[in-house]
Amino acid sequence: MKWLSKLLKKPDAKPSVPSNPATAKSVKPADDSERLRGALAAAADEGERSRLSAQLGRALAGQARAPQAEDSPEVWVAAICHAPDKVLALTWLAGLEGDAHLGEVATQALGAEVRFAAARRIETNAVLEHVAQASRDKDKRVYRHCADLLRQRRLAETSARRALEIAGELRGLLDAAPLPVTPLLDLKKELATLGVAGKPGEECNALLEQTLTRLQQEAEARRDLQLNQSAAVALAAECASAAWPWNEQLTGWRVRLDTLSQASAGLPPWLADQASARALGESLAEIESRLATLVGDDERAISCEQFLAPLEAGAQPDAGTAAAWDALAKPARADARQVLESRWQALGAYIPPVAVSEPAPAAPPRAKPRVDHDAVRELLDKLEQTIEQGHLIDADAIAKQIKSTPGGDSLRGALESRWHSLQAQLEQLRGWARWGTGQAREQLIAAAAELLNGDRDVAALARAIPALREEWKRLNTHGAAAKGQWESFDTTLEKAYQPVAARRAEEAALQAAARAAKEALCADWEAEVAGIVWDQADLKVIETRHAEMIKQWRATPLAGFRDERGLRKRFDTLIGGIEQHLNAARAAELERREQLIAEAEALSEQTDLGRAMTEAKALQARWNHPATPVRLKRRDEEKQWKRFRAACDDVFGRRDAERAEQATQRQEQTRSRQLLLDTFASTLTGADANGIKQALLQFRADWNAGKPATRDAVDRLEKQARDLQQQAQQLLDDLRNKKHLARFELLALRAALAERIEAAAHAAEPLEAIVAEAKQAWDGLPKLPGKVESLLAQRFAGASSVTHAELTAGRETREALLLDLEIALGLPSPETHAEARRKRQLERLQNRFGAVAPQSLEAETLLTRWYATAALPDAVFDRRIAAVVRQLAEQIAPDNGS
Repeated sequence: MKWLSKLLKKPDAKPSVPSNPATAKSVKPADDSERLRGALAAAADEGERSRLSAQLGRALAGQARAPQAEDSPEVWVAAICHAPDKVLALTWLAGLEGDAHLGEVATQALGAEVRFAAARRIETNAVLEHVAQASRDKDKRVYRHCADLLRQRRLAETSARRALEIAGELRGLLDAAPLPVTPLLDLKKELATLGVAGKPGEECNALLEQTLTRLQQEAEARRDLQLNQSAAVALAAECASAAWPWNEQLTGWRVRLDTLSQASAGLPPWLADQASARALGESLAEIESRLATLVGDDERAISCEQFLAPLEAGAQPDAGTAAAWDALAKPARADARQVLESRWQALGAYIPPVAVSEPAPAAPPRAKPRVDHDAVRELLDKLEQTIEQGHLIDADAIAKQIKSTPGGDSLRGALESRWHSLQAQLEQLRGWARWGTGQAREQLIAAAAELLNGDRDVAALARAIPALREEWKRLNTHGAAAKGQWESFDTTLEKAYQPVAARRAEEAALQAAARAAKEALCADWEAEVAGIVWDQADLKVIETRHAEMIKQWRATPLAGFRDERGLRKRFDTLIGGIEQHLNAARAAELERREQLIAEAEALSEQTDLGRAMTEAKALQARWNHPATPVRLKRRDEEKQWKRFRAACDDVFGRRDAERAEQATQRQEQTRSRQLLLDTFASTLTGADANGIKQALLQFRADWNAGKPATRDAVDRLEKQARDLQQQAQQLLDDLRNKKHLARFELLALRAALAERIEAAAHAAEPLEAIVAEAKQAWDGLPKLPGKVESLLAQRFAGASSVTHAELTAGRETREALLLDLEIALGLPSPETHAEARRKRQLERLQNRFGAVAPQSLEAETLLTRWYATAALPDAVFDRRIAAVVRQLAEQIAPDNGS
């Protein structure tokens, strides 16, 4: 009980004699601390100052006295470390600054709570590492806190470094166009898995947002390109299927073409090289060609219109009119030409025939096959369209189909002239195709010759040579090449391919050597594994040998694809057999440790703590003995060790928990009671009387249920509790008085509305407006309790029809009620009513003590009746009733439920 006597500042019943002078010196009274403080101020040597600071701190701790503000941090550290009371040490610790000083407290303080509180305030990594090392086997709680905090910070630093690397990679992706999607998604996924990365993480998120925005813009550009391509295809189809006359549609088609051309010209460089952009350009060129054809047909149709218009108006044709019509250029479109031909044929009866000589009699003509003009005309339309599109192969096929049509070689008239014109155009297209193919072949020969110049990468040559040959084959579909061109092209590529052939021969030799080396390795390893006696083998040595085999295999060069696949199967079979034995040993060891963990966890149910600790120590000895026959996977080993260590720590922690339980209970009681005070004080800021009343009742119940930690705390907290309860009661009284005053004021307001109507009725004033206004005001006021509201409503309802006699009688009633209120509340009455007051008092006494006397009315009931009685206004009555209201609000009992 010495510590209790010291804490309460009472002398021991029997003073103890110190065992040595040093101990006696450490427990001297206050004058000893002052002597030490003076010696510390005079000391010049740093070592002496440190020694005196530690002695001064211990002396102050022994006296339960706080160091002074001007004392050095060393004094504070010594006082905190040797403080006999945990609450006192925590209070002093709150004013200590500096990670180095906090580290000393975290490793040297007597109380575990004090050490942990100091460790939680340390920020410097070096101090945290020092505290963790010093507390590793002494204070598990402090060690775990420091170790976890250092681990979190290292993880944050690693995440920050990786975030900087990701930021650099994102900047590299932003410099590329278009953005590569797969690396971006990989970086996004990796960034999501990073922990707290600070500003680098924020920078990564900003860059990632930029890349995603850029990716969306590129996707929108691709989508716009597809839409423009679709629009171009639709416009080309619309131009191809246009019906004559089309002159009114040409302007709209031209505007759409210009819009698409502007969109194509505005494509970004990375998108302009793609196949969709090239297809858009080809479609626009095709539309331009079609529009030019339509404009030419339109001009030729206009010329024909101008030729036919005078004849149709009645002009006289001459002998050259027919020849002029035949020489006139006609539209290429069949429907336009057919309309114009029909109009010319309608004028044929009026055109004079051209004089010709009588032909000589000829042999009877042979029967010719009948020509299907519609089929020929349809094929000619297709041929014309194909020639316009530049499709030579399709055009040749259609031309052959026309020639094979019955009567196709004996066309006459317009069909014959059109057929000859299209044949000329087809031959011109063949010439352009031959010229273009020749130019393309010359370019391929030049590209092949370019491969011989300079030092070329072998891989690039291996890709370029087959590509050039494939392009040559594609050109052969348009016509065979000259023998000289082919020989020049082939010879050049053969020369260019020589480095590729040499490299591939070298690679084949290397792959053959690698195959031989791997076959030798497999043979040696298979013989080695076959000689192992697994029941007596050292599995750790075999595990090391297993890792060496894998490392050596990976270091050996790769064989050819097929050889490597077969060798890999052979190697996997060999390694799989070794791993099967190793995995069986690992499973047995894991099972042994699981049994130890189960036994350790079962100790938590052991009621005999000493026996449980003895068994836990035995289990710890069995954990590593015998030694593990094979290495376990690090993750599995750490997971099992954590479980086993936690089960053992739980057993040893029960002893520490029993020792610290009482101190913790005292501290928690003080904290909980202080929390009760703070919570109750916060409720007193409101204006809800019911809430404050409930809080007061709950506070009293909770406060009385707890027990104080120390007597000093009792005195301080009890006084604060009494002050708060008095404050709460005063606040309840004030709120209750305000509530009653508000209710009485509402009584007065309702009575005043009725009184206004009664006064108007008594003065014979017009009542409609006054009643309406009073009614509106009445409805706008809050409702009173049922009976009170009913009494005042009766007065208000009859206010407009009240008589003078009723008002006079009401005044007398009010006077009597007022006397009763003043008597009941102990208020003085005017001298003029002294006799009437004495009579009323006598009547009240008779009613109170008589055998059949009625029960006295409550003061509130009398006040309600006073306001519910109709009477003319009276200033004297108003002053007296105001005093009654104030007194009544003050005297209403707190427990009446109002």
